Amino acid sequence: MRRRHLLALTATGLAFPARAQKIPRVGFLIAGDPEPVWGLYRKAMTSLGYTDGRTVKYEFRSSGATSDRLDELAAALVSLQVDVIVACLTPAIGAAKRATSKIPIVFNGGAPDTGLVSNLARPEGNLTGVFSPGTTLAGKAVQVFLESKPAAKSFGVLLNARDPFHVPLLRDIEIVTRAQKVDLVPVMIDSRDGLAQAIEATARRGVDGVLVQPTLGLEAAAQLALKHRLAAISFRREFAEAGGLMSYNADQAELTRALAGQVDKVLKGVPPANIPVQQATRFELIVNQKTAKALGLVFSPAFLARADEVIE
Repeated sequence: MRRRHLLALTATGLAFPARAQKIPRVGFLIAGDPEPVWGLYRKAMTSLGYTDGRTVKYEFRSSGATSDRLDELAAALVSLQVDVIVACLTPAIGAAKRATSKIPIVFNGGAPDTGLVSNLARPEGNLTGVFSPGTTLAGKAVQVFLESKPAAKSFGVLLNARDPFHVPLLRDIEIVTRAQKVDLVPVMIDSRDGLAQAIEATARRGVDGVLVQPTLGLEAAAQLALKHRLAAISFRREFAEAGGLMSYNADQAELTRALAGQVDKVLKGVPPANIPVQQATRFELIVNQKTAKALGLVFSPAFLARADEVIE
């Protein structure tokens, strides 16, 4: 009787409940300022059914104001045996790749521009991801700026010496400024500690504008440029929101949704080599009209009509 009772309970699933399913762990490694990328990523993952603490566990690591600790942070994620590493911006992608050849890495940044990935259709090794063609984007951003200020004679670019993306970035800007007969003033910065001095020195040179490489710190760069009355542009919308004159970049919400979709595939067992690298298709120009007025700049109605958003 007791045996029949046990069998009955087993048949109804009450005697031996199923073993709890393992919650996947996702490492998130970013070089520099985490917002809004981190917020957009979590939102995109939530839309795919991933709830932090219930259906996914995040291990967030950010280098903050310095990229010196990225290798250490990447190694820490590997030691935690996360199921996938999401790496944002080139220094973080490189650190993740150096840390592991086994854990899948899904990137958001210039890996194709710096040679970390060469086959977009079938990515090599353990990397796949999403990117906007940063070098082409840099040239377009400079063109947009020069269209807004056609009398410009010189243009500066602040480069992060520790970010390998500065090499293709500078090359593309050189092509555009040479074609436009505009003098280019490149400034190499070894760390964020040198950002304030570099912006002050660039402003003293009397350049008509400057492009800031994002890994130098967007919010600080925007505020310093405004302080020194320097017309500055960069690639992410938070730069314009923080007081930079304008930003030109891929639609980050779209790019982050694609990023989350690739992470979802990896967590479901698809090898990175079977997930093609995706390229941005939508771009946005953000213009800070308040900053323009503070700098004494007047944009034509036609130029403002091109902007996807004008911050008043």
